[in-house]
Amino acid sequence: MPTTRARTRHLVSTSAVAVVAILGVTLSACGSADNPHEGTTTPSNSPSSGQSASSADPKAGWHAAEVEGGQFLVPPDWDVEHGAGGPELQAPPLREGGVRVGGGSFGSSLTMESSTAIDDAAETALAFHKGENMDKVERLPDITLGGVRFYHVRGEDSARWLDTYGTVRDGRLISILWTFNRGLVDRKETDEMLNQVMPTFEPSS
Repeated sequence: MPTTRARTRHLVSTSAVAVVAILGVTLSACGSADNPHEGTTTPSNSPSSGQSASSADPKAGWHAAEVEGGQFLVPPDWDVEHGAGGPELQAPPLREGGVRVGGGSFGSSLTMESSTAIDDAAETALAFHKGENMDKVERLPDITLGGVRFYHVRGEDSARWLDTYGTVRDGRLISILWTFNRGLVDRKETDEMLNQVMPTFEPSS
C-alpha cells in the first residue's frame, strides 16, 4: 500500500503532466517552435474605438454659412437657407413641426475701411435699432471671433430679442443680425444658441 508521501509525489507528477499537456496544445495552436510568432496576433498601432471617437471632429455634420469675408457653422439640427441678403441661419423649432424660434441673417457688403470703421458701424447699428422703437438698445463690449474684433449691439421689445454683431475687414462690413421670438425662448436660451454658433466664425484667408 503506497505511503502518504508516495501518493503526494504521484499527484504532483500527474498534475505536472496535465499542465505540460495543456501548454503543448496551446503552443501548437499559436505556432511552431521554429517560428514562435506564427499564428500570433501583432498588436496594432491603430487607435481604439474610444480613441477614434474622442479624436473625431466635434463639428462633424455642422452646416456652413459663408459670405465674402468669413463663415459660421451651425449645428446639424439647424438649417442654412439662402435669403435675398445672404445666408439665413435658422434655429430649430422647439418641437417637430413647430415654428422656428428665430435665427440670424448673415451678410457682407462693401464699406469704407478706416481706424474707426468698426465703431462707426456699431453706432449706425445702434441708431438703426433705436429707430425701430425697441424698448431697450445698447452697445455691449466688443468680442473677438476667429481673431477678428466684432462690435455687439443688443436690443429687445415685447416680441423680440435682438443681437447684431459686425466687423470691418478688407473693405467689407461683415455682420449678422439675430432675432428670436420672445414668446418662445427667454434671453438665457438665446444666449445658449448664440454661444453655440458665434465662436465658430472663421475669416476668409
